[in-house]
Amino acid sequence: MAARRCLAALAAAGLLSGCGSQGPDYSRKTPPPTVVAGPIQTPIPKGTAPKARPGERRPSQRDAERLRPVLEGWAQAVREGDPDRAARYFAVPAIVAQSMTVELQTREQVRKFNDDLPCGAKLLEVQHDGRYVVGTFRLTPRAGHSCTSAGQLVRVAFVIRARHFTEWRQVPDQPGAPPGPDEPEDAPPPGGPGAA
Repeated sequence: MAARRCLAALAAAGLLSGCGSQGPDYSRKTPPPTVVAGPIQTPIPKGTAPKARPGERRPSQRDAERLRPVLEGWAQAVREGDPDRAARYFAVPAIVAQSMTVELQTREQVRKFNDDLPCGAKLLEVQHDGRYVVGTFRLTPRAGHSCTSAGQLVRVAFVIRARHFTEWRQVPDQPGAPPGPDEPEDAPPPGGPGAA
């Protein structure tokens, strides 16, 4: 029995000595729940232009002129207050950008986007710019809407696939402003009219 007590005392002493006599280390901090790192910049060699994704063509001026009736048809539908017809010019989903960029994911969101435009538009010219066809429009009054910008010019950049808009971007009214990103972007947050 004395041997058992001695053995137990030695075991307890061994365990206690292994724990250290310094006590807990309070200098360590709990890591934050999330760690956010910035993007890694990948240098692009000089003289290389951004490449189109497979199957994506960069429109020429000839392509822009060929697509002019599509832009005119959409503008006429908006001007005449026909959001259902205007919505048929859009693919679903579609990216739209005015003050913010959102992805319209349903036909109803696209219809509401077109119905909520305060002004009509008359197409004046088309140009190609990178992956976009850019239309210059003169804003017009629209029945049932309050258009405070009638008569002003606005530019809208379109990415068009199979005669439907996959991107609709109002170009900022600044000299030399790009029509939008050079490369297709990942889908922005879902949103737009009627998004929950």
